[in-house]
Amino acid sequence: MNMYIKLLTTYKNLKIYNIFILAFIAFISFNSSGFAQSDFKINPGCNLSLDPKGRELMDYINSNNNLQLLKDGTTTTEVISVYFNSDQRLVDFGSGQQRNLDATLINIFTGWTLCKSGEVSDVVTVPRPKETKIWAPFTYIPERIAANWNIRTTFDNQYLNLSSMDYYVNPYVQAFGGDPLGIPLAYGAGVGLTVGFGTPYSGPMETDFVSGGLHFAVFNVAVTSHVKEFVLKYSSGSNQQIESPNSWLGNWNNLFTPHLGIDFAMEIPVVRVSYFATIDTLDGINDPPIIVLNEVTGEPMKNNIVRGQHFGFEIRTPNLIFYNSTRAKFYFAKQFGEYHLGYVGREMKIDDFIFDFRMDATFPGPRDFQLLTELYIDSPWPGFANKSFGIGPSLRLGSTPSNNFGVISAFINARFKIGDFFDKNIY
Repeated sequence: MNMYIKLLTTYKNLKIYNIFILAFIAFISFNSSGFAQSDFKINPGCNLSLDPKGRELMDYINSNNNLQLLKDGTTTTEVISVYFNSDQRLVDFGSGQQRNLDATLINIFTGWTLCKSGEVSDVVTVPRPKETKIWAPFTYIPERIAANWNIRTTFDNQYLNLSSMDYYVNPYVQAFGGDPLGIPLAYGAGVGLTVGFGTPYSGPMETDFVSGGLHFAVFNVAVTSHVKEFVLKYSSGSNQQIESPNSWLGNWNNLFTPHLGIDFAMEIPVVRVSYFATIDTLDGINDPPIIVLNEVTGEPMKNNIVRGQHFGFEIRTPNLIFYNSTRAKFYFAKQFGEYHLGYVGREMKIDDFIFDFRMDATFPGPRDFQLLTELYIDSPWPGFANKSFGIGPSLRLGSTPSNNFGVISAFINARFKIGDFFDKNIY
């Protein structure tokens, strides 16, 4: 009996020992067939259907949200990098698609021979996530602006600049304000048409001014008028009425122009000089602007009601390319007795972000000081549509009826590109 018990005990001990040996061998085998292997890569153009393991990988790629676009459903189009080292242990399928080296992938890549090349030193480096500071989201935009800084007057492949004859040409029409649309009819002779909705320095619902003109050589003559609906509100009848201030579209610090006027101008790249004359005001018939009172002083808030004659000018930087914009200018100007300082940039670019930016400061005079700023996000569609349309917020800051510096108006503005008139990107 004792002998039987001893034999049974010995058998159990041997069985446990064998199980331990088998587990150890399996662990060594798994280690040698898995993470101990060398890193390698699979070249583009590899037909995965030619090999059993290749077909397994092909099925894995297709069943995991198409980790890589396979030509004809079988052939790789990007490098596949396999990392067995302990620091990474992943598979990079290209285009930012990565997967951890799990049991399924280990089974696929163990003993892989199809289109295999490259040792550790040749493997394409896959950037790993880097630690960032807590304030990184706040510094990212300034860093990208600084990284994309560029200012010049020509492109490398450009041989034409806007000259005196065609400086008026402008393919952009803006819903409110901005430079007039300039449509060329004859290059060289400087013959074309100009159309403006608002002044070059105004924003949404700030002025009722509109113009349409003919350009010849360096001269432009335009007939001007007003559209009452382009400002928030007029008084009813001939009596000016007192209104409360509007929260979104300021009904003060606006520009009101006569029923009929004429504007003569001479355009050259560096400067534009102009003369404006009132032809007809329709005073006594036309509704005058409403009155908004300063809540502290009790005095009416300022408006510029244009009458009589005015000389104007605009001094600007010609042919400036700023942040890739072909229509960029810094300017100092005078119009209707007001002085302006500002910047306009069309189709500016920071990385892949395309936008328009406009800023104008109106100095105190007929109206109070104000700051207009606009940012248009350009359309994302390919081809001509990529830059044909821009829309974004327009913000006017200045004196408010509460006798503080604040928001006069906050609205949406938009611009459309109706052609490639003298687009320096195509020359």
